[in-house]
Amino acid sequence: MKKITLVLIIVVTFIIGGGVGYFSGNSMKGDDAQDKKMRDSVTMMKDQESAIKKMGEMMQSSGAMMQEMGTKYSDNGALSKGKDLQLLGEKYLKDTTKKAGSDDSMKGIMGN
Repeated sequence: MKKITLVLIIVVTFIIGGGVGYFSGNSMKGDDAQDKKMRDSVTMMKDQESAIKKMGEMMQSSGAMMQEMGTKYSDNGALSKGKDLQLLGEKYLKDTTKKAGSDDSMKGIMGN
């Protein structure tokens, strides 16, 4: 009777130990998946920031060219639109610079 009880206790101990190991292993996988999602999100935001910065630079240069053409051909409409486009490009660049600063502070909070 003692051998059967001892064997039964050993088997139950292995089952419980295996279950605990399985669940702790699965919880680790969840953390890795969460970290990957966070890294992917940061990468996507950096790509968007880069695209917005390029767009702002293009808007500035296009606005300057429109102003030159408006001045050259005495077209007040093109001159006005060029100024607006250039100012909008400057706004995008300024907003992107502010956003980059807040991203750096967020990275410090998250420990990245």
